[in-house]
Amino acid sequence: MTRSPPLWFPFRQPNPQARLRLFCFPYAGGGASVYSNWSAALPSSIELVAVQLPGRERRILEKPIRTIPAMLDALEPELEPLLDKPFILLGYSMGTRIALALAQRWLERGAKMPLGLVMAATGVPHRHRLSRENLSEADFIALLRAYEGTPPELFAHKELMDMVLPSLRADFAIADTVLPSTPVSCPIVAYGGLDDPHAPLEDLEHWRELTTSHFHSRHFPGKHFFLRTAREPLLAALREDLTRWVPDLGT
Repeated sequence: MTRSPPLWFPFRQPNPQARLRLFCFPYAGGGASVYSNWSAALPSSIELVAVQLPGRERRILEKPIRTIPAMLDALEPELEPLLDKPFILLGYSMGTRIALALAQRWLERGAKMPLGLVMAATGVPHRHRLSRENLSEADFIALLRAYEGTPPELFAHKELMDMVLPSLRADFAIADTVLPSTPVSCPIVAYGGLDDPHAPLEDLEHWRELTTSHFHSRHFPGKHFFLRTAREPLLAALREDLTRWVPDLGT
């Protein structure tokens, strides 16, 4: 079967001189475009690979994936050819579940591991949390409003909402998945918003339970979507952390 990397990595710019690949997984409802302008703010020796999941942006007509095992099974064949260089996984909110689950699977398998995990805007996935899968449509839309990440104009167009709701429901099912408490062998850094009601700063500290290596956390001004409101300090912190893990990245 012929692979189609542009489907999964639509903004990837192959960089033969790259010393590191940074794979970025989006939040619920987000697409690869969330990270499309990050490359210019990172060292030129980093190849940024933003992951596009089925059911959004250019893949809006595809059926979304609702479970972690199915997501990993679909992702792994696409990621495998790109793991020939040192790499780091970054997840934002729902995306942290995918990144951690991949690292746990690879650890169990004895496969090559990432040099580090950057986990942003969420508490740990190995503690039980209330499932939101059975919320009514009205309650689910109220939940989306509370996160303040969905464009307000979307709520005014029922046809558009009907188109994106399946992907959002699937993403929240993944976000609510309880993962094993197995710690990974690579370091973890947890990023959080100072005023994020969905991921209190004290919850971030529990990420240390999921690594046998180094852990630290960083806090940024803003709520759940501080990647928008604190973009510059976030990217500055990311540059620092990546350089700590890979000291010869340069500028």
